[in-house]
Amino acid sequence: MTDSRAFGLRAAAVLCAGLAFAFSFSLSLSCRAEAAIKKKIPQSPPAAEAARSAPLPKKGSIAVLVRGPSEQHTASALSVMIRQLTAKGYKVMDQNKLAQIRKSKAAQYALEGNVDAIMKLSSQYGISTTVTVTVTAGEPVENEFLLLTGTASAAVKAISSGGAMLYGDTVLGKQVGYTPDEASQKAIEAAVQTAAERMTR
Repeated sequence: MTDSRAFGLRAAAVLCAGLAFAFSFSLSLSCRAEAAIKKKIPQSPPAAEAARSAPLPKKGSIAVLVRGPSEQHTASALSVMIRQLTAKGYKVMDQNKLAQIRKSKAAQYALEGNVDAIMKLSSQYGISTTVTVTVTAGEPVENEFLLLTGTASAAVKAISSGGAMLYGDTVLGKQVGYTPDEASQKAIEAAVQTAAERMTR
């Protein structure tokens, strides 16, 4: 075999090896990219979405606990939530009983998401479902009509007496008022009303 022919065969072998390596590397990158894309696409809805999509069960009594930026806004949000739940046929504990529950330390822990506190309240007061609502309001801003636009959010959770999360959602509200307080209150009420409608539909 001549030197030129041997050289040609070696060059061809090197070229084939290079092509095989390039193909293997390209295939590996393709597989990794495909895996990354699949990883970004959720295969099943997360627990929060699953809880959010299920309506609040009507079995048993419901206690509503609300925390807001002021006593006035808290009372207003509580009134809206109770009114909406009652209108949909839910059995909500009366205001006197809820006022008694709110005085307990466990109620404050419950509003912070403490499941043990919720279970304790459920056992003590015969509550089937505890609905907690945390409302916040932004600083109202003046709009082009020289009125004030208020924005607010309502974070709503429903926990069973056994500590299972039945529902969870955060809703935004925006309303216009003549004063900062009016704009904030109307925005809070709008957010809570929307949250109640979504929770019970």
